[in-house]
Amino acid sequence: MFTAAPATAPAVAGIQGGQILGSLGAGGAALAITVILIMGVRGKHRLKFDPNQAAIIGLVAGTLYAAAAQIWTTPGNITRALTQAVQGSAGGNVGMGAIAVIIVATIYGAKLKPRSAAFLGIAAATVFASAGGVWGILSMTLASGLNQALGVA
Repeated sequence: MFTAAPATAPAVAGIQGGQILGSLGAGGAALAITVILIMGVRGKHRLKFDPNQAAIIGLVAGTLYAAAAQIWTTPGNITRALTQAVQGSAGGNVGMGAIAVIIVATIYGAKLKPRSAAFLGIAAATVFASAGGVWGILSMTLASGLNQALGVA
């Protein structure tokens, strides 16, 4: 004898709505990526980032910080203040695109420690979103991908 499941049966555990890691929430995702980033740049155990990896994870972290809002927007606010200081300097008209190029050139051209590369990656998230052009496309693609996979950005 077979019986049908009731119409109000709970959803089967698994990937719900495409969220690979389950329900993180924007603040939870920002917190989790921060812990991963700190452990990776310290490199004391199994998780060890080189400068390029740290910059990429920093970029993801910065994007998640923007999505989480509240206290997580502090790195973005600091980055905006610093870029406004550069833009208003005696160097003439310095656009956000130029700052984006400088960040990328510094990450890939200078010999950085993972910690420094991570900070530049976090800053890059804010700069890329403001710069427009290919930088804006990169920023929107990353945010869209994070939203699709985690439901947070």
